[in-house]
Amino acid sequence: MRHVLGIDIGSTGIAAAVCRGVGESWSEPVAVPPVESILHVAPDATVSVGAEALRQSVTEPDRTARGFLRRVGDDVPFLLGDELYTAEALTAAAAGWVVDQVAAEEGEPAERIAVTHPPSWGTYRRKLLLDALHAAGLPPAMLLPAPVAAAEGHLARERIDPGTLVGVCRIGGEHTDLAVLHRGPTAFELVTHAEPAEPVSGKVLDDLLFDHVRDRCGEVAPSALRLVCTEAKERLSVLPETEIGPVRVTRAEFDRLARPGLLATLEPLRRYERLSAVLLVGGTAAVPLLADLVVGLTGCRAVTEPEPATAVARGAALVARLAEGAAVESTALVPKVTGFPDLEPEDVYDDEPVPPRPPVVLTPLEPPRRRFVPSRRGGSRSEDDE
Repeated sequence: MRHVLGIDIGSTGIAAAVCRGVGESWSEPVAVPPVESILHVAPDATVSVGAEALRQSVTEPDRTARGFLRRVGDDVPFLLGDELYTAEALTAAAAGWVVDQVAAEEGEPAERIAVTHPPSWGTYRRKLLLDALHAAGLPPAMLLPAPVAAAEGHLARERIDPGTLVGVCRIGGEHTDLAVLHRGPTAFELVTHAEPAEPVSGKVLDDLLFDHVRDRCGEVAPSALRLVCTEAKERLSVLPETEIGPVRVTRAEFDRLARPGLLATLEPLRRYERLSAVLLVGGTAAVPLLADLVVGLTGCRAVTEPEPATAVARGAALVARLAEGAAVESTALVPKVTGFPDLEPEDVYDDEPVPPRPPVVLTPLEPPRRRFVPSRRGGSRSEDDE
């Protein structure tokens, strides 16, 4: 079926969402089940992602990679097996795997894809990734900052008047990004961003809960307890208390553990007095304490986006849907950036300079081949068929 695709590659999870063509219009974005953000490259350069990559990592840990998106622009490549791969090549391969999986379900490749990136990226890293996506033989691709995708998703449900300032807090498994956007006449403009030096992310909250429970229950296998604590954190987002092994933990106890770190992480938002709202996205955004702290720090409304773990991917799919007929590669590479008189000069988002090259010669690398996937129309497809 005719469709466009939004892809959000995080450090711990990869989310995607599809908008399907319905006559002359498009459906609302539908999230694809997220997968773990781990990639495996087999000796024949076949790529697997998520559960299959995790299984392969047990026997071939030297052929798996994590955290590749955040490494785009780093000239130190990943060594997988006996081959070197740039971070942007692995990111493009992961995106290609998602495109192939969705194509197998929909019966044909996406018409366009929108891939998100951290708000700190400038032209250099965006161009590296865009070139890698093109080299991987993917559908026409556009890039946009993750906060912009989140705001576009919110705009689909609620009016945001031009001239409005909106904050976005994305709190994921390993990273937290804060950004301020200005609603222009036709699009959101990235005003400023902050990446806290020691952010409280989902894994940090898991660790706090792990230490709290371990101290109370004594000897427990650490790996098993850590997984249980992650699941308990999610339950405490909707329940007043839960059991972790023999220990009962209340939401109030969890909030006491999480409050100091979350307050420090959110502190940059205190500086912006004209925010109309702060949008909360990411897998950890469902923690109720987060919204309470945002309201206390900013005095404005905190909005936890529906299904926050996939909110950015759904917003990206909406942007891909709206880009029909546009010159995607040329117009979407560099988002419009503005500054405001009441912001310090260092706060204004701007293009980054090209980082200095290390004194080594790196071998140019081709992106790894994506895995063959069956098509509902019969046969298989690879990059040789494109």
